[in-house]
Amino acid sequence: MRSDDSNHGVCMKASYEKLVPNDGQSFRCFDRASLQSPVKWHRHPEVELTYIPSGVGSRMVGDHIGSYTDHDLVLLGSELPHTWASDEYRGQVYDLHSAMVLQFHPDFLGPDFFRLNEMVEVHHLLHRASRGLWFPAGIAESIGGQLIELEQQQGARRLVTLLSILDQLARCSEAEPLASHLYRASNNEEVETRIQVICDHITHHLTDPELTHSELAELADMNASAFSRFFKQSTGRTVSAYINELRIGFACRLLTDTEDSILSISQQSGYQNLSNFNRRFQQHRKMTPREYRNRVRIAV
Repeated sequence: MRSDDSNHGVCMKASYEKLVPNDGQSFRCFDRASLQSPVKWHRHPEVELTYIPSGVGSRMVGDHIGSYTDHDLVLLGSELPHTWASDEYRGQVYDLHSAMVLQFHPDFLGPDFFRLNEMVEVHHLLHRASRGLWFPAGIAESIGGQLIELEQQQGARRLVTLLSILDQLARCSEAEPLASHLYRASNNEEVETRIQVICDHITHHLTDPELTHSELAELADMNASAFSRFFKQSTGRTVSAYINELRIGFACRLLTDTEDSILSISQQSGYQNLSNFNRRFQQHRKMTPREYRNRVRIAV
C-alpha cells in the first residue's frame, strides 16, 4: 500500500510553471537535485512522472496530502497541482533531494497520437492520471532505473524508452489514484497567490510550535475570522486540520525511521503537549503512536 494519505477536498490554486525542453529534445527528463528553484505548489500542461529512489517527506497532489518513502513513483496528469517536500530540506528555499522527473506535453507527438488503436491503454492511463496515480515499489524501482537510463539517452532511443515506460505503467493493475474523484482546481489567481504563500510558510515552519493562526492571518493580510473562512473555502480544511495532517505525517516517518522517544517525536513534530500529540495522532491514524510504531516493526 502507498504511504499514509488523506483526501478532504483541497481546492487551492497552484502557480503556473512554464517548462521548456532542451534544444533537440521534445520532452524533459532530469534529476530534480540538479535544479535550483523554490519549493512551491505548482501546475503545468505537461504530464509528469516523478520517481524518488530514496528519502522521506510530504507529497501533495490535488486534494491529496500524504507521505512518501523510498521508491515513490507518481504519474501526474496535465494541469494537476502538486508539490513534494523532503524532510531533509524542510525549511530551506531549495529542495535539492534527488528525484527523477519525466515531463511531456500530452500533444507532443500530435493531438491524436495517444488515440491510435495501439495506444488505447496508454490513453486510458493518461486519463486516470488526471487525479494522480501512485505505483507500488515493485514496478516503481524498475521504472526508476529506466528513467535514469533515459536521462542519458539521445535521439530515437529516448522516445522508444518513453513509450515503453508508458506501456508498462498502463499495464499495471495496482496503481492507486491520489486526488479524490470530486477534486476540482480553482481558477482564481488571487487565491492562487495567497494560498501558495501561506502553504509554503506552513511547510517551512511545520515543526515550529510557535506557528499560529494569527501569524498566518497576518501573512495573508486578513483578520482572523476572514482568514479562517478564506482558508477553509480554498483548501476544504481548517488551518489547524491542515497543519495537523502534515505534522502527523512527519511524526509517522520519525516513528518508522528513528528510535526517538514518543515525547521527543511529539516535540520534533511541533507539539508542545504530549497528550495533545497522542490525541491528534489517534484522530488521524486510529491508533496511538506506540501502536503505529509496533505495527510498522512487525510489518518489516
